[in-house]
Amino acid sequence: MDCTKFLKTLLASLGVLVILVYGLILLVDPYQNVPFSLPLDRAPISTNQRFTYPALARNPSFNSVIIGSSTVRLLNPKNLDTSIGARFANLAMNSATAYEQKRMHELFLRHHPGTDYVVIGIDDSWCRREAAYKKYTFRAFPEWMFNDNSWDDLLYMFNDKALENTVRLLEYVVGRRAAKYETNGYRNFTVDFGVYDPRVARARLYPHGAPPTRRIPKIAPDSQHPDWEFAAHDLLSTMLAASTGVKGTVMLFAPLHGDYLARSEALYRECKGRIVMLGQGYGVQMIDFMIESEITSSDEKFWDPLHFRDGVARIVEDGIADVLTGTFDEQRHYVTY
Repeated sequence: MDCTKFLKTLLASLGVLVILVYGLILLVDPYQNVPFSLPLDRAPISTNQRFTYPALARNPSFNSVIIGSSTVRLLNPKNLDTSIGARFANLAMNSATAYEQKRMHELFLRHHPGTDYVVIGIDDSWCRREAAYKKYTFRAFPEWMFNDNSWDDLLYMFNDKALENTVRLLEYVVGRRAAKYETNGYRNFTVDFGVYDPRVARARLYPHGAPPTRRIPKIAPDSQHPDWEFAAHDLLSTMLAASTGVKGTVMLFAPLHGDYLARSEALYRECKGRIVMLGQGYGVQMIDFMIESEITSSDEKFWDPLHFRDGVARIVEDGIADVLTGTFDEQRHYVTY
């Protein structure tokens, strides 16, 4: 056998295979960012929201957005659409850092100059004492998806993950796979936790043993530690400055379990005080569920210290609608600033 001819044939075959695979990825376009892809009925298919949500952030169907981490993922855009009369996308991401939230926020505003409403979830990601914020988690974050040059995205599309998501999308198109998220970004991720078991939830809520006897703190905004640094607040300031043309911006202090709040009471007081002052400077509305209430004092309303159950999400949605429409219920589980 002629080895030279064999190697040439092998390399040519590999080259053709590479071209075919790369061409398939670009034509199917699992991330919805290729300018010349096929006109398929696409849906959010990637398990990593950081790859899935940029397409939703560019989607002209929406005029309002929820930004945050998993603590606000249970907020259903459809309910807010009905109560407020908007078209929301929920682009909150699991364990999203403040930086990642800021990047998603600016991408949405860049593609929606007439944005109606922005809801920013405030939780641990904004209340870390640190001199420099952390940009990313262990999850890949595609910076190339967050600029306005779709052509440079092609440089990052030839890899095993893009091929995997291409196959997933093809399976969706032919009816063999359900979309990972709804077309507005929502998914009730708590279904992955299984059937709710109060004993399991209580073990997560009190990892150090029996529930303490102390009362849940009110966690009022305070300013007793001017030397504490919250580096992420610079990012929040940038977000609020960019939102000045938005019809209505709400910063939502998400309800966390009371014992969890009590263990870091001084931290949350200081963090909240800084953010409230920042929000008032930009004239945004603030709604605070991170207080002593029927929600935060109830073990049964939480899966773990950071994640409330679906019923609480409906209460939070009603609170957001109250603030944005100016119709307040007397039986409130929150305060406003």
